Parts: sequence; C-alpha cells; structure tokens
Amino acid sequence: MVDGFWTVQFQGVQGGGGGVAVFTNGKIFGGDGGYTYTGTYEEKDNALKARVSVKNFIPGVPNVMGRQGDFELEFTGTVGGDAMNVVANLVGQPAMKLNARLAKKSNFP
Repeated sequence: MVDGFWTVQFQGVQGGGGGVAVFTNGKIFGGDGGYTYTGTYEEKDNALKARVSVKNFIPGVPNVMGRQGDFELEFTGTVGGDAMNVVANLVGQPAMKLNARLAKKSNFP
C-alpha cells in the first residue's frame, strides 16, 4: 500500500535534492526547502502513475529541473514494499526528466 509518509531523493537535469511527501487516498502533498508538491496518483499491480504540481514559495530558490517558478511533472514507476523508484518528466517536455527514489518512513495510525 502506497498511503503513508515518504522521503524523496531525486536527481534532475540541474543536480540532486530531497524532500518529503504524504500519499493518501489518491492524493500527494509534500515539499522541500523552496517548493510545495501537490498532486494525484494511481497505483495498480505495483505500478505507480502520478501528476504533481510543483510550486515555488521562496523566490530565487533553484530546483533540479532548472526551471523558474512553478511547473508540473508526470511520474511513472514501481512500488516494492517500502520503496518506490520513479521517473518523471516536465508535462509537455518528455526530454526534461528526473529520477527519484522514495522511502516509506511511516504508515498512518
């Protein structure tokens, strides 16, 4: 089951970073030191699909995609127990990719 609290480590076209994300009932909420993440996901047979809106809340903070301001990502990947491996691309720009590994830190009580 995907629902829970996850850490995220990612590598994009402009370097690496990390953050946290909560997956609950088909929705994603999370963030890092300069951006919030909100979106939706579907999981079936250990395959994950998601779409996430990434919004900047501290102007001037760089991101691993090399973008200014807000952007959207489409994710695909696999779920295996307490780990996920995903690849994402900027919506409408399939060549702009990032790789991410997520580790589940907690289920919900």
